[in-house]
Amino acid sequence: MEKLPYLNLGCGSHFDERWVNMDFSSSSPFVIEHNLLNGIPFPSNHFEVVYHSHVLEHFHKIDGEQFIRECNRVLIPGGIIRIAIPDLEQIINNYTRFLTLVKENPQDKYLEACYDWIMLELYDQTVRNYSGGGMLEFLSQEHIINETYVFERCGFEVSHMIDNIKLKRKILPNPNPVKYRPSFKNRILNLPNTLRRKLLEYLLDKDIIALNVGKFRLGGEVHSWMYDSFSLGRLLSSNGFTNVQKCDQQTSSINEWREYKLEQVNGKLRKPDSLFIEAIKV
Repeated sequence: MEKLPYLNLGCGSHFDERWVNMDFSSSSPFVIEHNLLNGIPFPSNHFEVVYHSHVLEHFHKIDGEQFIRECNRVLIPGGIIRIAIPDLEQIINNYTRFLTLVKENPQDKYLEACYDWIMLELYDQTVRNYSGGGMLEFLSQEHIINETYVFERCGFEVSHMIDNIKLKRKILPNPNPVKYRPSFKNRILNLPNTLRRKLLEYLLDKDIIALNVGKFRLGGEVHSWMYDSFSLGRLLSSNGFTNVQKCDQQTSSINEWREYKLEQVNGKLRKPDSLFIEAIKV
């Protein structure tokens, strides 16, 4: 199949086979595996479109600027860059709104849950030291009082996570249960978090714990920087782009954008809380 001159970076499982797709790791013949910290392995002035969704925030600030310069390099003059990222301004607005509301209504558990969730959006993805972090713990509750709000904020990906968690809980009852003694490992894992952490620190050398945390934080899951429309626009303008425009999931200067459905899964928006920005290479 002859590829379109369109490049989708850090695509994960969200790609169109007609595009050139690239990610840090790949499980598909339609996705090129490449470490984007090492640049984009294509010649200059090669693509008409460069797109990446929820990738830039995983780069440290200085690496993110180099990444944007690489995006500019591989685009033809007049080429389009489209970026989707978490919207810091939107998160902050939600945070201040729910902070005010929960102060005025301290007994309202729904408002408190919304406040807790937006705090996780603000900090957890940056500071977590294990996969899923506090967000996964929040979504693993038996009853999420503000599930509708969480869905509105984060779309298909969060609803998919909750569905998987609920599916794992469905264990068929055994009419003749066999009593068993949990393994030592499971007994440790079932301890309260604080007690488990202290026990592991006692049993293991703290350097091993530090190594595991370091390996996780370098693994690409955590967010290393955040942007709003002003800071992302400034980043683009200072690195060879013009006509910076804020848009939404459905609107784009990319021809037949809706046809590719890169920001949808099964007709649902993947990340409705995103900031969407497009710009043109000078």
